[in-house]
Amino acid sequence: MTTLIRRWLRPFFAAPAALAAAATVTLALSLAGCEPSAARPLTIVLIEYDGPEAVASAQRLSKELVGQGLADVFVIEGAQHASVCVGRFDSWKDPKAGTTLRQVRQIRDARGQYPFMGVMLMPVPEPLPQNPWPLEEAKGLYTFHVASWEAPGRAAAAKTYAAQLRSRGFEAYVYHGPRLSMVTIGAFGPDIFDDPAKIDRPGVKPKIVSPIVLGLIQKFPRMRLEGQEVPVIQTEKGRASIPTQIVRIPGQRPDAAPPMIVPKSLYRVTLSLVSTRTGLADGRGRASGVAQSREEIAVLVSALVGQMLDSIPKDKTARIGVVGVLPADPTAADDKADIAVLDALLAALRSPAVAGRADASRITIVSPTTTRQLLDAARRSPDDVLRNPQSAKGVPDLDFVVTGSVTTFTR
Repeated sequence: MTTLIRRWLRPFFAAPAALAAAATVTLALSLAGCEPSAARPLTIVLIEYDGPEAVASAQRLSKELVGQGLADVFVIEGAQHASVCVGRFDSWKDPKAGTTLRQVRQIRDARGQYPFMGVMLMPVPEPLPQNPWPLEEAKGLYTFHVASWEAPGRAAAAKTYAAQLRSRGFEAYVYHGPRLSMVTIGAFGPDIFDDPAKIDRPGVKPKIVSPIVLGLIQKFPRMRLEGQEVPVIQTEKGRASIPTQIVRIPGQRPDAAPPMIVPKSLYRVTLSLVSTRTGLADGRGRASGVAQSREEIAVLVSALVGQMLDSIPKDKTARIGVVGVLPADPTAADDKADIAVLDALLAALRSPAVAGRADASRITIVSPTTTRQLLDAARRSPDDVLRNPQSAKGVPDLDFVVTGSVTTFTR
């Protein structure tokens, strides 16, 4: 479908540099989001608006698109924030999602350009509450990223943590994207680096020399995911974790400022822990996050396993069957990212950190091979359980099953 979007859209698309800056700030800003929490949880986010006119602008665009024949357009409204979305889909592989993506990517604006060419399928955005400390309004080029949330309730959790930091004297800010909420500290200029021009040179990056930033790195060395500090774990290459980092403030990108380095591949990992017992009150434990490289997958999965195991009721035994990891897109399958996540999952479940938990005596990990044998004996398809963990209800000899999925984003 080829459509002309009228001239009131022109101001929004007149600043591609600012939009590119907001889209490619870093891992946290380029993959912002929340976890699905309802039926048909995925959608295509066309545009996000911020500011006092955000809702009105989104509603105007929505009406224009509907008038031009695009079906199932809706708006997610928040405090000075609105997202224009198209469609609700069951899964990443829903055929209707692919058809709708092709349709919206062919839409043209009044200048003959394709403003939605880069849209993708993502969880339905969370309506955002009032943000008292918006990162977008911070006076500077860079900020120090210390925490991220993706699960439902992410916006409120980020606001609470920022308030705690401010009560301790730190200049904390909050950023809400369609897929993630993050907390940062401070707003800085290029003088925090010894030579900002180095960042343009392949294989070279500037050294942070600012005493203030170095002091923050000392106080906050490791990233917080879903409210928990990412642990240090032992990998084949030594001890590793996910560090806090300097990122660009969205929208603050004058020509004199060098671009920040963005990873070539990002891995979004989700782990689900589901009870096989009908009526168990805990429902399911779900944890997700994004690794900036294959090396970070092990660190991320270790942190997610801790969050997942914390969802098990303290009075329950936990015989946990490992079903496997689903590659959620062709790139993840070709890259064998699912194998990397499964290896990291098994290593984390067998790690000294799990063995040293206070509740370790009631946790038993069942290998993928044995888990599949138990599922086969109960006439459950392991592949079906991998796609829908709730289908494991009623399987004997297991209290829980754990499944994973990985989506790979490449530049």
